[in-house]
Amino acid sequence: MLASLLQHLNITRPTASQNWRGWHILPITGGANNLVYRVTHRPEDYAVKFTVRDERDRAGREYAALSALQQAGLHIAPEPIWLDRDRYTQPVVVQSWIDGEALDRPPHNDAEWMTLLEHYCAIHSVTPSRTAVALTTGVLNVSSGEAGKALVREHAGKLPREAQAGPLRDLLARFEGWSPPAWPAPPRTLVRVDGNWRNFLRRGGNLASVDWEYSGWGDPVFELSELAVHPAYKGVSNSRWNQFTTAYDQRRDDPTLALRVQTYTTIMLVWWVVRWARYLYEVPLGLDTRLVGRAEGWLAEVERQYHRYLAQAEAHLIGAGRTRRRKLGGAARRGQRHTSG
Repeated sequence: MLASLLQHLNITRPTASQNWRGWHILPITGGANNLVYRVTHRPEDYAVKFTVRDERDRAGREYAALSALQQAGLHIAPEPIWLDRDRYTQPVVVQSWIDGEALDRPPHNDAEWMTLLEHYCAIHSVTPSRTAVALTTGVLNVSSGEAGKALVREHAGKLPREAQAGPLRDLLARFEGWSPPAWPAPPRTLVRVDGNWRNFLRRGGNLASVDWEYSGWGDPVFELSELAVHPAYKGVSNSRWNQFTTAYDQRRDDPTLALRVQTYTTIMLVWWVVRWARYLYEVPLGLDTRLVGRAEGWLAEVERQYHRYLAQAEAHLIGAGRTRRRKLGGAARRGQRHTSG
């Protein structure tokens, strides 16, 4: 029954609610990349997601992450039901439908931020020792400052020089000259990667989350910086993020957490500048493939985001350089005092 239903969805791609052979099919809108349906044939109630076919293996990543969470005994996401990468036009992942109240904004009080924190702590409790599922590295995650620079360099390399405005070239040159600090190998846990608050559901006093197509193993602290820099959290104060990371650190006891958060934040701000610049270049050329049309006014919004992140990245990178120079200067002075003694 499920195979026949998937074939029907694959061929017809319904855009309105319909009934088919006892199944009720409801298209779910709001996503940017994939075709999602809620399909119900009591007692079965599933979410069906046809994903973009690309090198990221989106459907496979989602199925693997949900399987790892299930093996770890965590009920914070849908249950994996079916994965097929080859039989249909697009790879498809089927998962249980979970009911809950979709968030309509970022957390706005201490209790809501604490609930989000507990959700991330639960995700990051999944380590290679807790699951036999073979996960790959998260789509957007690094474990060192130099790897972060390489990540930005890779994405910037997809923009021809004529598509790089002067301010972007200046930023990338400054970023290339930046020397990030180093640290011992960090912990490796399951990471969501996409922290958009629209992916979270309230279920009682807890959160569940959907859309795990970028997930995998990674440094959980990188995910904190990805979360804080994400455009969906525009307007959240620095003091709130400091409280969030401090509370997280109290639960994880991670000695290099603050250093990594600062470094990864610099990396992610520059990464987002490049990402917006790539949208501006690639979309008009048809190089950014999606299964869902773009919202009206997308170009103006991307241009606004590009300039906003450019200003933030410039300020943060300059600040990071000043901080490092102060630390090096302090170390030199301490060395001189030691030599004098």
